[in-house]
Amino acid sequence: MKFNTIYADPPWMERGGGKIKRGADRHYPLMKTSEIMALPIQNIASENCHLYLWVTNNFLPDGLMVMKAWGFRYVTTITWIKDRIGLGQYFRGITEHCLFGVKGHLPYKVIDGKRQQGKTVIVAPKGQHSEKPEEMRQMIEKVSYGPYIELFARKASPGWCVWGDQIQSDIEIKRS
Repeated sequence: MKFNTIYADPPWMERGGGKIKRGADRHYPLMKTSEIMALPIQNIASENCHLYLWVTNNFLPDGLMVMKAWGFRYVTTITWIKDRIGLGQYFRGITEHCLFGVKGHLPYKVIDGKRQQGKTVIVAPKGQHSEKPEEMRQMIEKVSYGPYIELFARKASPGWCVWGDQIQSDIEIKRS
């Protein structure tokens, strides 16, 4: 099956500093950027497709490399402003970013002659570790066409296919 919209939250090689594990490696196995880039996303992406790719501040350059390796061109960044600070070294994080890219030519949805456009900022509270705001999924469904798939998913959502280690996947994607 091919998808018109791919939503991904990769397990970036983000490690918490110090003697106490506080990073993502405390919660699930991490992947090197090269491993994420090597995923055969071209096998599931429609010729014309949207990509929403979550990145941490540390992995912003890597996110752009992944996007390009998967065959997408960068368009814009959507920033999530959280209600409380998280980890950090020089600066404590209160934002997370989702890169938006396009493969081929797939414009935004048009319903009843009206453009369905999103915003480049979401203000929403933090949930459990790595949980993303539901407002993001709602904006994706407003702007982008299905069929939809969430990669590295942790829970099922109506109308979406899922793939990941923490959920029963709807499709198979072979890792190198």
